[in-house]
Amino acid sequence: MYSTKELIDIAMGIEETGFYFYSTFKSKFKDESFQQMFQFLADEELRHKDIFSNMLKGLNDTQGVYTEEYYSYLKAIGTTRVFSNSNDVDTIAQTLNQPLDIIKIAMDSERDSIVWYSELKEIYRNDTKSKDILERLINEERKHVLILLDLKEKLSM
Repeated sequence: MYSTKELIDIAMGIEETGFYFYSTFKSKFKDESFQQMFQFLADEELRHKDIFSNMLKGLNDTQGVYTEEYYSYLKAIGTTRVFSNSNDVDTIAQTLNQPLDIIKIAMDSERDSIVWYSELKEIYRNDTKSKDILERLINEERKHVLILLDLKEKLSM
């Protein structure tokens, strides 16, 4: 059996890696407005990590114990995302030089986050406050996808 704390730890890792990704790749853009947008997205990832950190503080030890099978499923979607850690970002950084490719990877990563947080929201279905927080985070991740789509369209012109 595994705890909600372990699942929130994975979410925090997603956000840390997202921050590292956006911070690493913002310099690949020549356009200053694109660099600023990637800095904004990096800052958003740190803010999300803080939200999860605060959620951890409110957990009690008995909250959310799940079967090994369900935890394995969650861990699978949490660890098979675009980036599992900053080493993955460093590895891909060597191969990505085109802004459109960077944006595509960023969009995939944001979509992975939406899937993960949707599962966490299901876990918290009986906790209105946490469920609302997760819904807000999901909506913010959706906005990130739209921001990235807008950047992609501007680059394609």
